Amino acid sequence: MTTVDSTAAATDVGEFITDLDGGQFDRMLSIALSQVAAGVVDNKRVGEVNIKFHIEHIPGTSQINLKHTLKFARPTADGKAGEEATRTTVLHVGKFGRLTLMPENQLKMFDKTPA
Repeated sequence: MTTVDSTAAATDVGEFITDLDGGQFDRMLSIALSQVAAGVVDNKRVGEVNIKFHIEHIPGTSQINLKHTLKFARPTADGKAGEEATRTTVLHVGKFGRLTLMPENQLKMFDKTPA
C-alpha cells in the first residue's frame, strides 16, 4: 500500500488551471478577476469570484471527470452583474494523485504498461 504525504504538492496548480477546458477556464478566470476588480474600484462595493470543483472517478481507468464552475458577481452602480459557467475536463491521476491532462507514462494511454 502506498502512503500519500499530505504535505506533498503533487499537482502543478498553474498547469492544472491552464489545462482545464483547453485553456478556456484560465481565460474566463482572468476576465472574471479583472471585471470584478474594476467593478469594486469603480463602485466602491464588494465583488466576488467563486471556483467550485466536483471530482468523479471514471470507472475502469485512473482518470477523473473534473466539473469546474466559475461564478462571479461584479458590483455595478445600481446592483451587481455576473456570470456562471460550468464545464467538464477529463484528467489523468498519476503518482500521489498528480492531476495532468496527459498520463505521466504515455504507454498507459494505450494500455501497454510494462509488467
